[in-house]
This record gives sequence, structure tokens and C-alpha cells, in this order.
Amino acid sequence: MQSSRPKIGLLFLAGDSWWEMGVWGATQGRYAGFKENVEQDARRAREGLARLFDVVSSGIIHTVDGAVQEARRFNDERVDAVVYCPIVWTNDQPLVAFLREARRVPILLWSYDPYDRILDYYRIGDWLRASAPVSVQQSTNILTRMGWPYESCFGNEDRPQTKAALTAFAKSARVAASLHGTKIAVFPSPCRVVISTWIDELELLSRLGVELVPVSVAELLSLMRETSDAEVADAVAFLERYPASEVTPRMLSDAARQSCAMVRMIDRYGLSGIALEDFNREFYQSLGYRPHLYHPGFGERGCTVGLEADVLGVLATVIVGRLSGATGMFTEFYTIDPHANRVLMGHPGYGELGFADPGTIEVTPDIEIDDSQPRGVWISYRARPGRMTLLNLTAEKQGLKGGVWSGECLGGPRLMEGYAHMLIAPDTDAERLFTRINESALFQHWGAAYGDIARELSFLLRGIGVRAVDLA
Repeated sequence: MQSSRPKIGLLFLAGDSWWEMGVWGATQGRYAGFKENVEQDARRAREGLARLFDVVSSGIIHTVDGAVQEARRFNDERVDAVVYCPIVWTNDQPLVAFLREARRVPILLWSYDPYDRILDYYRIGDWLRASAPVSVQQSTNILTRMGWPYESCFGNEDRPQTKAALTAFAKSARVAASLHGTKIAVFPSPCRVVISTWIDELELLSRLGVELVPVSVAELLSLMRETSDAEVADAVAFLERYPASEVTPRMLSDAARQSCAMVRMIDRYGLSGIALEDFNREFYQSLGYRPHLYHPGFGERGCTVGLEADVLGVLATVIVGRLSGATGMFTEFYTIDPHANRVLMGHPGYGELGFADPGTIEVTPDIEIDDSQPRGVWISYRARPGRMTLLNLTAEKQGLKGGVWSGECLGGPRLMEGYAHMLIAPDTDAERLFTRINESALFQHWGAAYGDIARELSFLLRGIGVRAVDLA
């Protein structure tokens, strides 16, 4: 069984010069015990990381051949990321050789400091044990010129800020790696009404490894025919746990069969997301209504459903969900209260039920359609309170851009009829946030997740080559 922990390749380098000049391994004089002290530092660093991640660690490498061998071992082990720790000042040749041989994964430069402070006085051996920051600065130009994006951190395995940075980096690398092979259905077509959802499918595949799966209405109808009456009855029983208004038994049964068929679709293709084009006329012609009903099987499978065929909005929701450890919610930035510093967000349709305050859940018709017309069924609610982080991904002329913000989702009674919605007190000024979103031309859809994952998202966006927009 594959570990759920990130797998990190830990590379220790030390300068070959210390071997050439007799420093390494000296048994007497000012360098007596130096080798043992540095090896102890490396051991402590390795053990500290092993408490957090699955670690594939080198010994202390000082030659080009040794660096190449470690690069190949990390490649064979399929590490999610590399932590490069020049445990004492090092020559550049082994690092260059490692980078030329290694598979491209996120890399973090660790300025290891065994003391966690500047000492009152450094003997030469004491100083060399603390010289990693010099090599890290020396390395940054090499990585930049060789086209390797990198992160960095300072400190030792016991420093809380260092552990937080390493943990955020490793989690982000794990999620970035998980995007390769992620499948999102475009169902049944790109959206002609909301044009900003159009994307370059080949770029998404080549840049991130995300695959788009076209699914037709005809296939949904076939899956509905395969759905048993017992499955439908179970879905209806689930819905009947909640208050309902303006919903007939026939509406419940028809919508439940459709949502069960979408669970079958998820299983058939191994989907992590469904970008549904709910304005597509085939739905009205074939079903008589828009398919908007949530099924608990979506959340159980970690599958997000978003509307207007917004693949990037769905992908943003997949990403925050994986970082938070629970299925995210596809939502939309509605409006602000500049006086109370609040942001109102929500969306019709498939709100992730794990976000709901149970006392606010209602089953309602598709209220965006007049009751003189055939209507489907959906679930609405107000989101429960808690810390929340939101991610936007938007296409631009060359590549993708993204924005991140956090805040406190506030509890209370429902604020909106018929929508899954949330009220958030952002960490920044709400009006300033709204202005920056507009100035940056970010699309209106966001992926939301509970928890503080802004740092992880910052690492991840840089790691996958998304231009980060400053929303502060």
C-alpha cells in the first residue's frame, strides 16, 4: 500500500575541498572531531524529516560521481521532491551534476543551522558547521540559470518555522505530483455562454498532466438506464432526511437517478472532477431539466462538480481539497460588504455537502428557472464556520495565473434562498481584495477548503509554473 506521506529525497553535499585540505577526518588539532559533528548534524536533520515524511536520504556526498548516483536513486524511488542541504560549504560541481541527472521535481534549499542563533564566538570548526547559508546563496544562481524553480528555508529540525516550511513544501509537492493523471470530465461540451472558461487542453496536459475526458449526454442517459431502482431509492432516502420545499416525489426520483448515474460516471473514468456545462440544451431536450443534484458518493470519492464547464475552477477545487485532506467546494465570488468587511460567496447546484451547517440544509428545485417550467432538484445550505482558504486558477495568453486568499467562514442562519453559500471575513480588506481580483482579471470561480493552506498553495503555484497574483 502506497504511503500517504510525501516522499522526499534528502541530498547532503559538502565541499570536496575539505577532503583535499585534510579537514575532513582530522583526528587532532583544531579540526579533531569535525567530521563526527557534521555527521551528527546530518543525522539529526534526517531524523527530523523522517518524523514528517518518507525520506530517501543520501550520506554526505562530496564528489560528482556520488551526486550522480544519488540523482539516479532519487529518480528510481520516484521522490515527490528534493530537499538540498549543503551541510557545510560545498563546491558547485556535484550540485550541477545532480541537477543534470535528476528528474525535474520541486526542490527546496535548506540552510541548515545547528545552533539556531549566532554564537558569541565561532571557532573555525563551529563556523563551518553553520556555513550552509553561504552555499545556499551560492546555489541559487545555478538553479536559476539551469531553469530549476526552487524554494528555501532556514534553521534546524527543531525550529517550528523550519518544520512548518518543510511540511508545507512537501505537501505541495505531493499534491503537484498527484495532478499527473488526474482526470476531469468535460460534460457534455465547453461552455458557449461563459467564454472565459475556455482553455488549451494540450497545455493543461503537457504542463500539469491533467487529462480531460469528454462525456456525452447520451452516455449519461445510458448510465441512468443502468442505475437500479434500489440505488435510486437509497438516494431518495438520503434526500428525505432534509427539509424540502416545492419538490415533488417524481422530481426527487428523477433527479436522484441522474445523480446516481453521475456516480457511475465517476467510477467508470476514475474522475477527480466534472466540469458540467449546465446551459447545454441537450440536457433540457433529454432530461427536461438541468442536472444539479449532489450525491454523497461525490464527496466519498473526492470528486468535485463545477458548472459552466469551468475546468480550471474544478481543478482549483481539486487542488485545495487534496491539500486540506477533504473534498473542496466549487464556489463563486458574489459580492462584498465594505462596512462589515465580509465576502459573500456561493453557487447553484453541486455544493459539497461536507461544507454545510447541518441545520441550514434544504432540498429545493432549481430556483433559477421559473416554476412554470420543468425543474430539477438541488441541495442548498449555509457553510459551517471555520478557517478557510480559497484558490483561483484563470487562463491567460500564455499559461495560467492564480490567486489565493484566506479568512474566517462565519456561521449563522441562511442568507440566501436556494444557493449553497458562505459568508467570509477575509484576512485582508474585503474591498481591496475585490479590487485586486478585478485588476488582475481573475475569473469569478474559486475552489474553497477548510484550513490554513495558503503557504502550501504558494509553493504549489510556483512549482507548477502558475503566475501568482498578489491579492493583499
